[in-house]
Amino acid sequence: MSFDLGVWFQEVRPSGAAALETHQRLCAGEPAAVRHNAAVTGFHAALVAEFPEAEPATDESSPWSAGLDVGDGYVLIAMQWSRAAEVAPRVVELAGQSGLICFDPQDGVVHAPPALRSMDALELQSCVGLLVRDPDLESVERAVRRLSAENWFVILEASSGRYIQVGTGARAGVAPGDFAVEFRDGSHERHYRCVLSDREQVVSVFVNFTRDPSVRPGRVVWEKTTL
Repeated sequence: MSFDLGVWFQEVRPSGAAALETHQRLCAGEPAAVRHNAAVTGFHAALVAEFPEAEPATDESSPWSAGLDVGDGYVLIAMQWSRAAEVAPRVVELAGQSGLICFDPQDGVVHAPPALRSMDALELQSCVGLLVRDPDLESVERAVRRLSAENWFVILEASSGRYIQVGTGARAGVAPGDFAVEFRDGSHERHYRCVLSDREQVVSVFVNFTRDPSVRPGRVVWEKTTL
């Protein structure tokens, strides 16, 4: 089992659905799905300088579970699942430094380079999965809907020190099926908490925060907490 990423250049940030279509076309052998860009060559060189391809590609000294699929405008990457936590964040970082899109087909997430991110971009982190800088609304909603006993928390943070986070189950200190939601409004003196049982209500809280992190999400009863 491999953990896959696709890297290519686009002038405009694609939606998750559009990126998935591009990735599928590239995997199907359609290099015309993307345009040639010299930054891809630089990215590939930096990638293999740090993580060389071994011969054979399944050699345990290499993180790759198959040879890198490299075209004029793209690099398709399949890495050993056991190495993903170590290697995948670095792939995303190198792609961003080269001004390239990095697409995660496992989660349907587009990792955009800095030039295509919003100002004051949020950061999304789940218990399982990669850190996402400037997530789109779909990625935020999906992360909350995927909460489970194993994948038990999600944090969405703004650069201002504000964040919204949720945990579920015993590790979050609530009953199975419930959600402990916390909102921090820039300092520990303005830290609030609520417990919800409706997942869609939690999704709504995260959507509201995504749209305006400066406002405490409404439609729930928040209790101030002492940390």
